Amino acid sequence: MSPFDRLEWPLRRYWIDIAWWAFAIANLVAMALWPSWETVPFHFIWVSLTLLYGFRVWKMGPTTLTLAFVVVLTGWVLFHDFLGGFQLPGELTEVPLMAAMFLASVWHAQRRLTALRDAQRVSEQNLRLLEQGQAFVQDASHELRTPITIALGHAELIQRTSSDPVAAQDATVVVEELQRLRRLAERLVMLASADRPDFLRRTRIDLEPMILNLARRWSVTPRRWSLVRLDDAPIFGDPDRLELAFDALIENAVKHTSPQDRIDLSVVRTGARVSISVADTGDGIAPEDLGRIFERFAKATTVSGDRARDGSGLGLAIVKTLVEAHRGTIEVESEIGRGSTFRVTLPVATDATEPDGQRPPLPPPERSPGKQTAIDDAVADDEAQEVAADAVRDAESITETVGRQP
Repeated sequence: MSPFDRLEWPLRRYWIDIAWWAFAIANLVAMALWPSWETVPFHFIWVSLTLLYGFRVWKMGPTTLTLAFVVVLTGWVLFHDFLGGFQLPGELTEVPLMAAMFLASVWHAQRRLTALRDAQRVSEQNLRLLEQGQAFVQDASHELRTPITIALGHAELIQRTSSDPVAAQDATVVVEELQRLRRLAERLVMLASADRPDFLRRTRIDLEPMILNLARRWSVTPRRWSLVRLDDAPIFGDPDRLELAFDALIENAVKHTSPQDRIDLSVVRTGARVSISVADTGDGIAPEDLGRIFERFAKATTVSGDRARDGSGLGLAIVKTLVEAHRGTIEVESEIGRGSTFRVTLPVATDATEPDGQRPPLPPPERSPGKQTAIDDAVADDEAQEVAADAVRDAESITETVGRQP
């Protein structure tokens, strides 16, 4: 342990101040002992005081007291030497000039300190507002889930058991709107929890079976589906979150296409990066909307020029949040009337990106034909997904279904 570490408070805290006072007193003694050379120690005192204040920035009380002591002591020594005939009268003007220089540095330092404190206060206020906003969204979304679930259960019961066609039709409308509210609440919870450290549960993922599974799920929706390319590209991430992001991109493509349009899925590996693309030949996105479609509650302009009414405007915002949480990027290319291409780029998994260098086993590929019994309700949105949910129970394997597309 060094001698400096053994110093107790307040010596450790104020050691630089104490050292300066010792330096100033030594220079005062030099001024008194060598009157003909007193200009050098005089300026040493004032320049060192200005430098020390820039480093310490005392409060106004200690600053005023220190300035008064230095003015009085240096002025007294100069006046004493003037009386002894060692200095000219003009040297006495050095004291107020040096004091004015020091006061100018005090003014600038105090302004900067005030600005820093204001910036810190604003930053703390913004942080509190952000935390309060996230807490409010999360709490409100959680509180909405229970009444929505209860109301949805009653509406579905009326829809199934009502013998009155009008009542059944009204119940269907209520069910659809309640499902929309539930999806909105779930998406708000996800966005509010995106900054939590446990938001992702990372593991090694093979993209090929994931994309095949998504294609099989959506292939029953009447579109011209195509798997353009599926490169072998394992990544490291949360399989549930990533599937949710890709599902939202496909849902967006379905929503903006018609049955005769084409939707292409591809996985292309380039070095240490892999790109997952969802391309369609649908409506396209207006150029003025390309910069804002990933914002929350943003909706693009349709071909007719109207703002899209379907959906919550959170799907692409969730995609961007999930992709960036995986240290990836997302970009879009689009042209009105010719379609859009959304491209997600992620880092390929390596031993260096996995904890402790361990490689979890790859999930088995899901290539066998089978029936898909449900669609993840968290990414469902609009009428296109509801149609898929009804038809997907009778879906066959992806190879057979895609083979029958016109």
